[in-house]
Amino acid sequence: MIKVKTSAFALLMGSAFSTCALPIPDDLDQALSELIIQHGLTGKPATGFDLPGVDDPEVKLGKLLFFTKALSGDKQVACASCHHPYLGGGDGLSLPVGTLAQDPDILGPGRKTTTGQFYVPRNSPSIFNAWVHKRSLFRDARVEFLDWLNPDQGISTPDVPYGEADPNAGDSLLAAQARFPVVTPSEMQGFEFMKGAHNDAVRAHLAARIGNYGNAQGELFRNQWRDYFAAVYGDKSAEEIVTFDNITRALAAYQQSMNMTDNPWNRYVQGDKTALTTSQKRGAFLYLYMPPPPSDGGSEPDFLPTQCIGCHNTDSFSQTKGTNYHRLAFAQIGPGIGETGDESNDRGRTLRNQNLADIYSFRSTTLLNVEVTGPYGHAGNYDTLEEVIEHYDDYHAILDDYIDNQGWCKQPQFKDIKNCVDLFPDTRRHTDAAAKIIDDEIADGAPVLRKLELSPQEKADLVNFMKALTDPCVKQADCLAAWLPQPHEGDPDGLQLYAKNYQGTPLYLPADCAQGDTAVTGSRLMLDQGECISGKAHYFYVDVAQDNTTLYFSSRSGTGQPRLFYNAYQWADPQNAQATSHGTGTEQVLKVTVNRGRHFVSVIDPNGYQGLSVAAGVDSALREPGELPRDIVNACVEGLPSGYTELLSGKAQCAAPGDGYFFIKVTDPGSTLEIRTRHGVGNSDLFAGTFWPSRDMYTFASRRLDNSEFLRIDSPLPGWYYVLVSGNGQNEGVSIQVDVIKADSASREKGNRKPNRANNATLPN
Repeated sequence: MIKVKTSAFALLMGSAFSTCALPIPDDLDQALSELIIQHGLTGKPATGFDLPGVDDPEVKLGKLLFFTKALSGDKQVACASCHHPYLGGGDGLSLPVGTLAQDPDILGPGRKTTTGQFYVPRNSPSIFNAWVHKRSLFRDARVEFLDWLNPDQGISTPDVPYGEADPNAGDSLLAAQARFPVVTPSEMQGFEFMKGAHNDAVRAHLAARIGNYGNAQGELFRNQWRDYFAAVYGDKSAEEIVTFDNITRALAAYQQSMNMTDNPWNRYVQGDKTALTTSQKRGAFLYLYMPPPPSDGGSEPDFLPTQCIGCHNTDSFSQTKGTNYHRLAFAQIGPGIGETGDESNDRGRTLRNQNLADIYSFRSTTLLNVEVTGPYGHAGNYDTLEEVIEHYDDYHAILDDYIDNQGWCKQPQFKDIKNCVDLFPDTRRHTDAAAKIIDDEIADGAPVLRKLELSPQEKADLVNFMKALTDPCVKQADCLAAWLPQPHEGDPDGLQLYAKNYQGTPLYLPADCAQGDTAVTGSRLMLDQGECISGKAHYFYVDVAQDNTTLYFSSRSGTGQPRLFYNAYQWADPQNAQATSHGTGTEQVLKVTVNRGRHFVSVIDPNGYQGLSVAAGVDSALREPGELPRDIVNACVEGLPSGYTELLSGKAQCAAPGDGYFFIKVTDPGSTLEIRTRHGVGNSDLFAGTFWPSRDMYTFASRRLDNSEFLRIDSPLPGWYYVLVSGNGQNEGVSIQVDVIKADSASREKGNRKPNRANNATLPN
């Protein structure tokens, strides 16, 4: 039998020894002070790093690149598709879904492939504080410094043989790492785009696409990227500045700016003894004081870790000392790496270095903000920190329970799949292979991954301590906004990811009401921020900054039969509601198009609800989804122009030069109007409302510098709706079409009774 070294309590703890009912000292602050000095902790993880600010021009360019889908082969996937700030810097999934997504804009649970298959074998790591990793990136450390203490020796990547420096890697691990998702078919490249081409050829083509030059010129419907690059790298030709090297530099700068380290633990280390709760202090003592394990897994020189901090050490809580790879026997769910003859297996680090001492080993990650970065493990098979600690406490018991009962079927990503129990038939075989190595080591006397024998209180204390490593910013949408593209920053190619969740509402920071997230106490709902409520009725308001905004309200989780009610002018209730939610049970969604100002929504269930998560979000009602604007029939080719006529849903009408007046009837509450103009010459503007609009009096308007207007109106009140196409006599041959989409349906509605523009008072409201 091949003798291999095994890991100890590495992903979260670093120790495999039992605590043996470790006594907690009476003076915790004094004991922790001594341990903090012993481990050389300062509470300042960014010391020694040259991190750019979020307002740095290169960071802003990197942010736009991180969110554009233009860097994927089929223009369907952005870097943010698998690493979104609202999802802990990851994707909220056990196994990522990159290419072949059913809906490219859906992130988190609900993001599925068109085939129903899984292609990405490993859980998405968080981009929060990714800069703390001084040695390597990726879960198998396949991007790594040859000598992290001497970085000048270079970075090794999968583009070169193991142990060699990649001359094109760039000057940082993050820049080197950014070279590989775009050339991985399951992540961003796609399975057909430049199939079989060399990695560098794919990268060069993507750079030319962004720069609009060479054989990729014209691949983007809109391309303003050169000016963005010129603002950072100099006013030169696109070929000189829009290079893949500069793309990776900007992407790296964006990630380096994510300094999410202002947490309670660091404030405590710096002297604020009130920053931690008593439970967190007990957990910190356990974390720092557990007896040390022996030299553990990996092929690097032996190093004796000290306590839990041995495998997540220094202020970065990452693997800075000792071996960087650990064998943990986490369940092997997923498609595997695809080695010939053993396709569903994932042998971890060994795949890169071919060293059997590292079989089933994976790189340690930072524990900073670990509270929000689940699911946990290289394949994301544990949803909570509590489950991970239970794994370390008795890995055989929890693995048997997880595999025997198909524990993945309880996880959000898989629970609704009909054949869930049959998804990963080789899980037992591959997991047992990893566990047997650890069993053999234990039988030989090595104290690795032995039962921790922690009490329930000690487990809770350790979890609470790890939550003290959370920077509040990562749980606050208004703080994270700086790392998300904002409307004033532009959309250089029209391919910016506008993420939404499985309910179809804009992605927001989730609230875990079942885990005790604090209930909202005020009446104001913050945009993109999930909140927890319980009761029979809650009344909220939302402040909207821009006209022509689609405002979303949604609820989910918990129990009850709530409905959401909207009113533009006063506290909403079932009697005065201008729009009402649609859905089943607690899964409710309400959409309405509004202008700037304060808007009101209520959540009501006469029988009460518990643990309900609610959120509000916005999108532009002028943004037409998709890369290319949807075309409509040129109705002016055969039809006569009209200055006053009824519109039928889904049928284009030719508008007369100058001002053309149109009307359509909405019969179903919660419907959506999509209004488009196309074709012709000159410039036409679009105005709409529940009365005959003019250029000075209207409810909503779209005013572009051509005839390609778009306006989406959600939840117009049932009745007649009126539209003006106005060009001041300079427009001609313009077609207009209105599509009426019924709530919860793709069906179209036709209007009927024709109103009289001259006598608006006789018409229904």
